[in-house]
Amino acid sequence: MAPMAKLTTNILVPTDFSQASVLALEAAALLAEQNEAKVTLVHIYNPQGVAFGGDPGDGKSVPKDVETRINAELRRLVEDRFGNVKDRKTVLIVSESPAKGIVAYAEKEDVDMIVMTTHGRTGLKRMMIGSVAERVVRHAPCPVLTLRSKLES
Repeated sequence: MAPMAKLTTNILVPTDFSQASVLALEAAALLAEQNEAKVTLVHIYNPQGVAFGGDPGDGKSVPKDVETRINAELRRLVEDRFGNVKDRKTVLIVSESPAKGIVAYAEKEDVDMIVMTTHGRTGLKRMMIGSVAERVVRHAPCPVLTLRSKLES
């Protein structure tokens, strides 16, 4: 009997740097190690929002100081959480929609699994804020492993 082919070789892990997203980092690290998969840790910067207390600037790009802080945090997370993963990288994407940014990257880079957390919001809070994970699940070109975190971001 021939050995089973590895199902997961290219894992995308979106992070918003919240405590809730740690669960996805842990799960992705385990999957990547077991499957010798590539891991890409991605953060979506919304030019209309404010990340790390920075100024959204011209609305089309990331202010240099904010970009520096985001990339430093992505590198720290990769080192801390994916130290045993050989093929890993970080990506900062500018998009007004986190879900669209995640899905577009997954399509472009031939990702075969997205691992992300939901924030566990329900009812009116979820309706008002929306669910990035739900939109990603609906539109992703690959399976999406969602892990429910009961922590608020």
